[in-house]
Amino acid sequence: MTTMARQLVFMALFIVGKIMVKIICTIALLLVVSCTGIRDRNTYNMELIYIEAGLTRQGELVREYLRSTCCEGRVFQESMDCHSALDTYVTVQQRTPYHLGMMRYLGRLSENKPELPAIILEGALLCE
Repeated sequence: MTTMARQLVFMALFIVGKIMVKIICTIALLLVVSCTGIRDRNTYNMELIYIEAGLTRQGELVREYLRSTCCEGRVFQESMDCHSALDTYVTVQQRTPYHLGMMRYLGRLSENKPELPAIILEGALLCE
C-alpha cells in the first residue's frame, strides 16, 4: 500500500470516527432528554414517607432521652452530652420537613420549593 493510499484510509477512518462519535452522542442525548424520570413517582414518594416516619420515630426517642436525662424539673442541664443530643434533636426536627420538601420538589412530586428554616436551640422548651 502506498503512502497516499494509507493517508486516504486514515482520513476515511478519522472522518467515520468523528461521525460515529456525533451519532452516539446524539442518541445518548435523545435518550436522556426523552426520559420522564428514572424513578417511579409512587415508589419515590413511598421512600420519602418511610424516611419521614423513621426520622419522626427517632426524634421521639431522642426527645424522651433529653427529657429523662437532661431535664431536672423545668431546668435544662448544661452538659456537653445534653447539648449535643439537643442539637441533633432540634436540627432533625426543624430541618426534616425542609429536606423532605426539597426532595419532593427535586423529584418533581411538588411544584413548591421549600424555604430553608432557621434553627433555634432552646433546651428549656423540652423541659416544660
